[in-house]
Amino acid sequence: MSWPRFWTETTWQTLALMPLSKLVCWEASRRLKHFEASQPAQQTPAKVVVVGNVVVGGSGKTPFIVWLATHLMEEGIHVGIISRGYGGQSKTWPMQVTAESDPKVVGDEPVLLAKQLHCPIAVSPKRSEAIALLTQIQKQAGLADLEVIISDDGLQHYAMSRDIEIVLIDAQRQFGNEYCMPAGPLREPVERINTVDFCIWNGLAQHDRFTPPKGLKAMRQDIHFRMNLQPLCFRQVGDATIRLSVDDFIAQYGGGTGEGMVNAMAGIGNPTRFFESLVKMGFKVTETAFSDHYAYQLSDFEGFADEKPLLMTEKDAVKCSEMALIHQKTNWWYLEVAPICDEPLFSQLFARLNIKTMLKTTS
Repeated sequence: MSWPRFWTETTWQTLALMPLSKLVCWEASRRLKHFEASQPAQQTPAKVVVVGNVVVGGSGKTPFIVWLATHLMEEGIHVGIISRGYGGQSKTWPMQVTAESDPKVVGDEPVLLAKQLHCPIAVSPKRSEAIALLTQIQKQAGLADLEVIISDDGLQHYAMSRDIEIVLIDAQRQFGNEYCMPAGPLREPVERINTVDFCIWNGLAQHDRFTPPKGLKAMRQDIHFRMNLQPLCFRQVGDATIRLSVDDFIAQYGGGTGEGMVNAMAGIGNPTRFFESLVKMGFKVTETAFSDHYAYQLSDFEGFADEKPLLMTEKDAVKCSEMALIHQKTNWWYLEVAPICDEPLFSQLFARLNIKTMLKTTS
């Protein structure tokens, strides 16, 4: 979601909302202490890895989950994913998610994960129900038990036990003004990042240091790692089999020459990051930002001229693919990216999981 200005600096709105902010911080701290004192019973023999954040809005959880699940499956680990299914309008829960699921029913991010990973996925506002459904799916199909279940979000969902907590941090926006909602973007006090197992900074350059929040006296440096998103290619929204490499797309539409004029839209947590990535490629971008998890309608695209390419994220494309196909929008493209994480991260995370499977060695 787009942050209001008073979440990144202190204004009169910040001060006016401070009493509510302090109450939210107090309640979040109380809930965490209660969780640490009496954790809920385990709902599955699988290791549960929670990938969440401490702020409102996107921080890169979905690409990180793709990176993590892919690496685990390459090691022969049986992986499943659960999610709340935010934005999904299903009348019954839990729901199984496949690559063919309707994002309007189960949410956009679970469908995106299903298309990329092809592993068991279930969604429900009650994550224990999603875990139970995954177990049922495996048993009915006669498949091996899941060894790792990754929870998309759910850091503050203390009804669910977990083995590893991972926090994603947007290196661009970081923690805003470091106040809890509604005066700032924090879901809980910033000290929470010292209690998790790993912190992943999305978009932090190799030469940049991990800078502690101002409100944190000391920050554990050993748990912090970087993730960056590498552009791979552009794919047509209506037919993803039609692709152009980044170089070919730039050559065709003029990016890199200073003449490339494109429309770009994004309905993600931090649209600015996507727009800036296109500018770095050399495109002159007409930007249109929508709210996170926005439900697109054809009327939303009336202002985009057909003679220019319309670029979007893969998360947006999941919701627009059918529309693009029906209306033959061959000028709609999405940017496919690959998450790249610091090299030591996976071996440390795998060791923390303590799964009785030998890591593959490369000759």
